[in-house]
Order: sequence, then C-alpha cells, then structure tokens
Amino acid sequence: MSIDNICASKLKAIIISEIKNNHYETLRYVLFNDKDKTPFAVHLFWEDGKFIVNSRDERSYMIGKSFEFNSFEGAKEKFFRTLFLSVKRNKSDVEGGYQADYSLSLWEK
Repeated sequence: MSIDNICASKLKAIIISEIKNNHYETLRYVLFNDKDKTPFAVHLFWEDGKFIVNSRDERSYMIGKSFEFNSFEGAKEKFFRTLFLSVKRNKSDVEGGYQADYSLSLWEK
C-alpha cells in the first residue's frame, strides 16, 4: 500500500496550515520526503504502510527512534508535540546560556 501524491499533498496542506496557526513556519521540518536529510528537522513521512515521525541531529542522523503510526492523526499529534518540545528545549538552552540547535528568533521569545 502506498500514499499517492494527491493524498500526500492534502495531508501536507493540513500540516502546513497548523504550522502557520502555531507560528512554527521558521522551524525546520520535512513533510512526506523520506529522502530529505535536513539536519535539526522534524520529519513526517509515509513508509511501508505507516506514517513515520522522527527528528534529525546536526549530522542528519536520526535522534532516538522513529515513531510509527497507522493513522495520520496520531502521526500529526506526535509531529506537533516534537516541534513544541524542540521549541521548549531550545528556549531553555538559550535562557541557560547554552547554544541552541540553530539560530532562530523563536528561541528568543
């Protein structure tokens, strides 16, 4: 079973709309492109009949494990939770005098 381009485009539009609502446009994320290895990004893609969410480090290696979901809603929830925690962690690092993953005004707010 695969996800077709039309379905992926619709799901991507849903995610992007919510990203805008949360003011996360400047965060690094990758949607439905399992070949993209953007560092420090949260990735959401489709593989082997499941939605997959994971994060990447500065070398584009996966951090921890990938989370697999049978439903888009579950994957979307994990994707946004991961983005939220990334913001929270980087803000905390900056407040504590540590370096954030990458430069972003969102950490300063």
